[in-house]
Amino acid sequence: MSYASASRATSEFRPKTAAETGRLSGRTLFLAIPGRRAFLWVVVFSIVINLLLLILPFYSIQVFDRVITSGSVETLIALTILTVVALGFSTCFEVLRNRLLGCFAVGFEQFLAPLVLKASITDPARRGEAGTHDMVRVRELRNTLASATVCTLIDAPFLPVFIAVLYLIHPWYGTIALVGALLLLLLAIASGRVARSEAAQATGAAIRAQRTLDGIVRHANLVRAMGWTHGAIREFVQLNDHALAPVVKANGRVALIASVARMIRIGLQVAAVGAGAWLVLQNEVLVGSMMASSIIISRTLAPMEHLVASLRMLNSARDAWDHIRGATAAALMDQRRTLLPTPLGALDVSSVTFRNQNAKRPALTGVSFRCPAASVVVIIGPTGAGKSTLLRLIAALDKPSMGTIRLDGASLDNWDPDQLGRFVGYLPQDVELLGGTVAEAIAGFDERATDEDVVAAASQANAHDMILALPSGYETEIGRDGSKLSGGQRQRIGLARALFGKRKLILLDEPNSNLDPDGEEALCTAIRQAKARGTTLVIVTHRPRLFTVADFILFLRDGVAVAFGSPAEVLPQTMAGATPMRSPRPPANDKARPATIEGRL
Repeated sequence: MSYASASRATSEFRPKTAAETGRLSGRTLFLAIPGRRAFLWVVVFSIVINLLLLILPFYSIQVFDRVITSGSVETLIALTILTVVALGFSTCFEVLRNRLLGCFAVGFEQFLAPLVLKASITDPARRGEAGTHDMVRVRELRNTLASATVCTLIDAPFLPVFIAVLYLIHPWYGTIALVGALLLLLLAIASGRVARSEAAQATGAAIRAQRTLDGIVRHANLVRAMGWTHGAIREFVQLNDHALAPVVKANGRVALIASVARMIRIGLQVAAVGAGAWLVLQNEVLVGSMMASSIIISRTLAPMEHLVASLRMLNSARDAWDHIRGATAAALMDQRRTLLPTPLGALDVSSVTFRNQNAKRPALTGVSFRCPAASVVVIIGPTGAGKSTLLRLIAALDKPSMGTIRLDGASLDNWDPDQLGRFVGYLPQDVELLGGTVAEAIAGFDERATDEDVVAAASQANAHDMILALPSGYETEIGRDGSKLSGGQRQRIGLARALFGKRKLILLDEPNSNLDPDGEEALCTAIRQAKARGTTLVIVTHRPRLFTVADFILFLRDGVAVAFGSPAEVLPQTMAGATPMRSPRPPANDKARPATIEGRL
């Protein structure tokens, strides 16, 4: 299966990352990138290339000051051969430098992309669009590293060396080059400020335009059905124009600055030739030095001119690097956790409170309950009571603001995320199916998945016959997010995915919302079979059919646990005005046991 193959490829990264993260504290992200020694060779080759470029002014001096005056053809041939050989070596080193930069850029992305993806999966703040934008920034950095701009940056520190050589030829040449370098530096600073000002204005508008575009494309059917096509296009065009306006304005200014920089460089070369001619007439220098100085000044100012034009790209790359460092910090510092024994499924939720950053009140407040292994807990309550939020906390998708959630006595924070995921099955309210075939949607990225496991999970979910009725059975393409399936089919396949493997805790959010009576009966059968295999199930529902399979019912209202106990105890209270139950903190050494109502109602 393609997902399994992809998972095997990425799994090779995990051991290396786990082994390296413990040694990365106190070191920069750049030093952690494999293949960085190739970048050191790039610097070495740059030194050699810049030194070999001095052969051209040396050749000019020798030809004009020695060969022409002496008339020695042998000397001319020898100097020409030496220069051609030196330029050949320079070209070879430049080719090697560019190849090394390309390899380093590829290694850069290969190292960072899995870290960014890991952060996008594990860090709630970076899930979804934030993680997608982070991956775009990684590719932007890779393109920048492989571009000629990096070579220009590496060559820039050699500018003082060339200016010193010019001063040795004659102070006027050195002064002309120094003045030109300072002028171009001022232009580079101005170009950088223009670029940063444009980025500050355009970034937010570009993100809004991209979000709108993603929403329109993702919900194209809804847009078409509601007659919103022209309105959606108009909205995107307006947002896109807002994003492009500062870019166009900044591009014009940067182009103007770059043109001025080019004019200054050419003007300084003319000034160097004119000054050289005057010095020759005054018998202060020879003709060869005039030609040599012109070549060196051109070589000195060319990187500065290129930096003026490319500073916008460099500013964008620096911002991308800052984002990537923030995105990968948690992934780099994540320590490998000790693998715990296979859990039985005993669940202990103790005084859990959860508050969203922008919410006025907590979504959950002091929720507590316990259930033993191989039991079924059904969570009920009005809309907005916090049922789905509690399920996400139990799935370790979010962390409680206060309180703890334990599986077999171990806090979820103490479990290795990948190991915990192998024992927890989760079906969200909005069924999220990975693209590909039905079989791949059930197996996900489990590299150990077999066809027998996929069919077994589908059979446990009573979805096997439904899948066989599809055009290509288990090989049927389901489309993006399961768009080619009906709501009920997506829910049955999502349930099969939740049951896939040796799950000890299964979390189902409204698993029967799209099911007909026959589908609900099949779901109840699947729940009973899972319980018989020793699996604990926590189910959110609004429909009473699942009460018949419940061992315990948790009633939530306004984020508070109003009642918890057997269906016979709790259901009558849901019809009456029940007050929130008191939730004393359980003893630290208390073992998971059959839950009872904690406090009187």
